[in-house]
Amino acid sequence: MSCSSLRHRFEEERVRGISFQRAMDIYREVEGSVAAHKVELEELRRTNADPSRINHLQEHINDGEKLLQEIKSLHLH
Repeated sequence: MSCSSLRHRFEEERVRGISFQRAMDIYREVEGSVAAHKVELEELRRTNADPSRINHLQEHINDGEKLLQEIKSLHLH
């Protein structure tokens, strides 16, 4: 699942009240997505792919890493 889809799901669930387990599940999904994007990014760089594709993928990685930080900074009540 894409990082933007995961962000949307996380935001929806956070509004309703997200459990620790669910936050961790989403965290792991985002972590896997970011890792896959990084592998793909390295491949694109190695093959001198179109810079716009590289930049687009880098944006996805940045968005995913921001979401990981948001999840890490959650406070339990």
